[in-house]
Amino acid sequence: MSIPTPASDRSVVERTLSVLGAFDTGNVRLTVSEISRRSGIPVATAYRIVAKLLSWGALERAEHNRYTIGLRLWEIALLAPRHSDLRSAAVPHMFELRAMTRSAVLLSVRDGNEGICLESVSGTARPLHRSWSRGHRFPLHATACGRVLLAAADDLTWEEIHTLGLGPHTPRTVTDPGVLRGLVEQGRRQGFAVCDGELLDGVVEVAAPLYDADGTAVGAVGLVTDRDRTAHDRDRTAHVHDLARPLLTAAGRISRSLALRTRTEGQHHSSTDNQRSRT
Repeated sequence: MSIPTPASDRSVVERTLSVLGAFDTGNVRLTVSEISRRSGIPVATAYRIVAKLLSWGALERAEHNRYTIGLRLWEIALLAPRHSDLRSAAVPHMFELRAMTRSAVLLSVRDGNEGICLESVSGTARPLHRSWSRGHRFPLHATACGRVLLAAADDLTWEEIHTLGLGPHTPRTVTDPGVLRGLVEQGRRQGFAVCDGELLDGVVEVAAPLYDADGTAVGAVGLVTDRDRTAHDRDRTAHVHDLARPLLTAAGRISRSLALRTRTEGQHHSSTDNQRSRT
């Protein structure tokens, strides 16, 4: 028999989540007043919640009476299977891919109508757009990783993206839904997606999907490099295909490693359950 949760308890949980939700990639250090304003919670209430979160380790004190997300919350977030399994399978191959291509390498997943960069390995090009840094979110329609993730998205995600609009980030950003669908389908057929200067002018991104043991697309691995403005279109196309070859090889290896981890964990859990059953 389930026990109904009092409205006051739900309110406390919701307000606590609102305090944590006040932090994002553009606001990593906040005062209580800023937390109150961004969460819509009275200052006194925000102060009490911050104090509780601070004592538990979900928040930490920073300079000038500011607070940041604490290590304990970060440690718990790392337990998310989608992050830990995928990252463990991908990181060794990401470093190999960077050594081969000298390009930045990204690992990402979809969260609703946005992408999240789980991990990145810097290359030799200029500093990347912050969306390509670990923990940052990025638009699905204006990135190669995003288009790979869109290829596996459901109709509801597409509807949300269309409702919100395909905002331009550079003059080259594709903002027409029909054109975007065509590019996503093209990427699905050829096994990789390409974005040329759509999130950051002069930067080319190439991405490929990653699959689990069931053949479900669970993420994307991408390469980011500078576009040679002096090169002819034919030369740039050849360069993209030169990047795509090692990228696809790495994506295949990551997918196999992820599938192996999933099967191994499944066998371990099955064996443990059998032992408990016999006991």
